[in-house]
Amino acid sequence: MSPTEAWTFSGGSTHAVLIVTKGSGRMLNESDQADLLDGSVLVLSRQSARQVRADTEEPLRFLVFYFDALQQSDQVTNAYSPSLSWHLDRSSCLFHQVDHGTELALTLFAHRQTSDPLEAFQNQIRFQQLLYLIWSHAEQQATVETSSVVDQTLSYIHTNYAEPITLDDLANRAGLTPRYYSEVFKKKVGKSPIEYLTSCRMEHAKTLLRESNKRLRDVARLVGYADEFYFSRRFKQQIGVSPTVFVRMNQKQMAPVTFHYAEYLLALGIRPVGAPEEQVTYLREQLRMKEADEIVSLPENTPDLIEPLQPTFILTESTGDCAAFSKIAPTLALPWLAHDVFGHLNILADMLGMKDQAHMWLKQHEQKVLKAKRCIDAHIQKEETFLILNVRPQSLFAYGARNIGHVLYKSLKLTPPKIIQGELTRNPNFWATKINEDQLSQYAADWLFVHIFDDDLSRAHFIELMQQDVWQRIPAVQKGQVVILNPIWFSYDPLSLDLQLEEAVQILTHSNTATLSKEKRNILHG
Repeated sequence: MSPTEAWTFSGGSTHAVLIVTKGSGRMLNESDQADLLDGSVLVLSRQSARQVRADTEEPLRFLVFYFDALQQSDQVTNAYSPSLSWHLDRSSCLFHQVDHGTELALTLFAHRQTSDPLEAFQNQIRFQQLLYLIWSHAEQQATVETSSVVDQTLSYIHTNYAEPITLDDLANRAGLTPRYYSEVFKKKVGKSPIEYLTSCRMEHAKTLLRESNKRLRDVARLVGYADEFYFSRRFKQQIGVSPTVFVRMNQKQMAPVTFHYAEYLLALGIRPVGAPEEQVTYLREQLRMKEADEIVSLPENTPDLIEPLQPTFILTESTGDCAAFSKIAPTLALPWLAHDVFGHLNILADMLGMKDQAHMWLKQHEQKVLKAKRCIDAHIQKEETFLILNVRPQSLFAYGARNIGHVLYKSLKLTPPKIIQGELTRNPNFWATKINEDQLSQYAADWLFVHIFDDDLSRAHFIELMQQDVWQRIPAVQKGQVVILNPIWFSYDPLSLDLQLEEAVQILTHSNTATLSKEKRNILHG
């Protein structure tokens, strides 16, 4: 086609694919125009009205393939008829540089008048391949385009978070409908646009509350909220405590009382002034921490002993404690099952303005994990499997990747029995499943890590279990690869994970420690 000519597609009863094979030109419709370059592909549905013109002295060469999109019209006879309503489900119908598109189109053109039925059938296949290439390119182009506009709106949020911003505002900036924009934004970021905006505002609010003496109404205004009471409600929903409590928790000299989270605070460099009696004993006797001597042991159900300690805040795992404890000091409830060990650590660090300390601890722990894994991988067979068994007075539990299993399955990536692996595939944070003695053969493994509750009934249960035939048939028992775990393995906290890693290396790199040593027999028999 020369520059003086034009080609018009007016739709009608068929659709078309146009592919530029040489030269350049323009595609025009009623509202706009776009450049056509060598390799450009234009998809035209029957409702389209387009005109194509060359824009240089060189002729514009292109191929047009007319086609029908069929839909099933009768399920009984399996009859198909052309679909008059079909269209490309994209905002754009023009694509540039579809890989191998021009080459395939020229092959189709070369065989357009074949009389060989097989060659004609091959040409139909080529055309479907061409459509597949175009559709694939459309998906990739849409992903790139939407990713780019999401990045632009993210930048806008970070710069203008203090301004009134609505979903419609962000969608308009992206050039997308609010519904589609929300969909692509959440797919890329993991949150809805408004959720992300709120979290961005709250991060800035925490910094202002922690590092300035501004009044609450000023902080609210500076992060985009005209109503300080609404801001306070949103802050508590997002952070877990009110802005006022947050400020008190972030005082320079932190002296918290904690229930369940003493090891987490110590990992961040914070020594609690009070903790449950059994937790203080664990810190002293199992973790060998000198700081335990300076922590007041609190017996159960004795809130009257907390007030004299004058804590700056109280940290608990139960929301039911908040009403009573908040009368003494600001109280934060962090539900135990809401997150894994690292999730809890990061939440506390974020709350207390100690992200750097958490990052440092996590980095050091990651290095320990890598070193331990290299050491252990050199001493065990790749195909060996590992079962973690918890023995209680009247029950047995096969563990997954939480609590006892975190170091073995998550950190060291040791292979669990197939049933446990199936559970972990469905839920990476799978905790444990209750089993009976008869099911042990289904969980058979080359290594058996056994944790026994520290009471006479649990120890008696394990002694009885070892005398059964099903126990003797376990591969780990036959290989002498049964390990009785000490109490640190039942604790799920940052400090205990470090010690569990060290012990795992000792156990799995020295075969003589895998059996029931004298020390471990003492644990077994009390």
